[in-house]
Amino acid sequence: MEFFADWHTHSKYSDGKGTIAENAEAALAIGLSELAITDHGPGNIGTGVKDGGTYFQIIDEVRDVAKRYPGLTLKVGAEADITSSDGSIDIPREVWDKLDILIVGLHPYVVPASLEGLWSVVGINQLAGISRGVREKARISNTKALKEAVFRHEVDFISHPNLKMPVDISELSAACAASDTAIEINTGHHYDKDDIVRTAMKTGVNFVVCSDAHFPASIGELQEGAVVLEKFGVPEERVLNAVLKEKRFSRRNN
Repeated sequence: MEFFADWHTHSKYSDGKGTIAENAEAALAIGLSELAITDHGPGNIGTGVKDGGTYFQIIDEVRDVAKRYPGLTLKVGAEADITSSDGSIDIPREVWDKLDILIVGLHPYVVPASLEGLWSVVGINQLAGISRGVREKARISNTKALKEAVFRHEVDFISHPNLKMPVDISELSAACAASDTAIEINTGHHYDKDDIVRTAMKTGVNFVVCSDAHFPASIGELQEGAVVLEKFGVPEERVLNAVLKEKRFSRRNN
């Protein structure tokens, strides 16, 4: 399985180490035809962009950089943070509606949308290691929040589900399949990807494989994802950035 795009990478606008131009050069050097810059939402403590308006700065810079790399399609997206169990995210619609790709994920250190979010997103996950019972409550809360998000927003894919914050993969994948949202196989982190693919493929959900690169040198390192998908017989037709599926991704038309 080969890939034409890496749709989850970070730049210096959040916690990435490379500029947009450096990321573009790295993508071209390994033969990718598409790259998305998807910096963390402003609610991600210590790593997110300054505010929602930063994405408009990124859009402007991407337009300028793209002129220098005609062989590469550059997209702008965001990795938005869940901030409440009702599926709220830290990027307003007037911002994400202008993006090419909207990724939504769970992260352990975020600014919650409310006191309820302080417990349901932050607190319960910080305490999940105390007992099996608390971890189960966190799993239920996390799954609910992600399911609400995919139906409230036009989410293109869920980033690294089950990374540090437990999720019911079967329940989430069914919601993603129903809402035309993909599940990410993230090659930038070490976690149980076998269980995710084994469980999710039964629901008919589609997948994307992304690097979550924070360094230009990590962009396009996707083969670990190919190995896992091939291990469980996932066809290329269900992998949105596999070469067979090369076409415009996202429901956005800007």
